[in-house]
Amino acid sequence: MDMTRAGRVLASTALAATLAGAGLSGAASAQDGSPPAAAESREIVIIAPRTLPPAPQRDSMSGAAIVTTTVSIPVLYGDLDLTKPADADRLLVRVNNVVRDACLTLDRMQPFNPDPQCAAHTLPGATATAKATIAAAVRAAAPGK
Repeated sequence: MDMTRAGRVLASTALAATLAGAGLSGAASAQDGSPPAAAESREIVIIAPRTLPPAPQRDSMSGAAIVTTTVSIPVLYGDLDLTKPADADRLLVRVNNVVRDACLTLDRMQPFNPDPQCAAHTLPGATATAKATIAAAVRAAAPGK
């Protein structure tokens, strides 16, 4: 898949699942599934981590610092009406696909350090944040708001 056409941004640094959209920003919001604030951005950012080696903070032999690589890919949803169930489901599918793509990218970047549990670690936080974003959109569209 063409990464440019999909509007994906890759960055190396650390591992987490972050959705920044509909007022959600920062890794803490994505990880703990806290409810979103005011709508500002129309994207959810998935951040998948990989620590090399997956051990303590320093290598026992050399004392060298452990390196963590992160892939960050935004999930755009400006074309979706999250108050419609079909569009809400489409957002969840996009999140699932981007989590998979982020983990595959990490596997390509670090072929000797695969993590078969990458998606299992990343998807719950990303899904929780996406569901919070959907709920915020539904609340914002409710009569009386």
